[in-house]
Amino acid sequence: MSWWTHIRGTVEVSPMGRTQPECDYILNTVLEHLPLVTGSERDMVVHVTRREGHNSSSSHDEFGRRTNNLVSYYGGTHTRNGMYHMQDEYLLTIEADLRDRTFEQTKKEFLKWLVRLAKRVWVRDAFVRVWGYGDEQMIINSTEGFHSINEPPSWYRGGTGEPCWAEYLMWDRDPKSDWPLKLIYKYVNDPEIDEEIDRREAWEERCQS
Repeated sequence: MSWWTHIRGTVEVSPMGRTQPECDYILNTVLEHLPLVTGSERDMVVHVTRREGHNSSSSHDEFGRRTNNLVSYYGGTHTRNGMYHMQDEYLLTIEADLRDRTFEQTKKEFLKWLVRLAKRVWVRDAFVRVWGYGDEQMIINSTEGFHSINEPPSWYRGGTGEPCWAEYLMWDRDPKSDWPLKLIYKYVNDPEIDEEIDRREAWEERCQS
């Protein structure tokens, strides 16, 4: 006879990101690096769904520019008078039927997974049931719960100034503009930026030699 434990529920999260593709990329990368919640036949499965519509808008793109690929207020038509829309709220649907695991084993692995997730993205809400062989626990987020263990990025006021885990996934911004540092290096004659990029490349070459 096999031992089985089960998980069902949803977790609502918001990753960092300045564009929709960047939010998608950061969230998926975070999920790929979380610890497994295991079973002898199959591990826990997470389905990612971006919420419908958008929850933020800007008159400029991520480079701080008004371009002709911004979406019209009326939808469909691209116009210089449009807006850049984003949705940073995602639903993680969780399912697991884990063979040869006790309730305590599965609960411990899932809480480790959830805590690691909450450190790297903002867990807005959670409603998850873990059960097996007469034991059951409902895991429900609160304002003082998983939200409070999120590690803010280095630029967050009131933070420690240290980079958070997901920060390496974002491109370096030119401190004088909203453009990526490497694009300024490529397209703009700025001796200070040229010197900084050359210094970094020389350091990388020394490390590899």
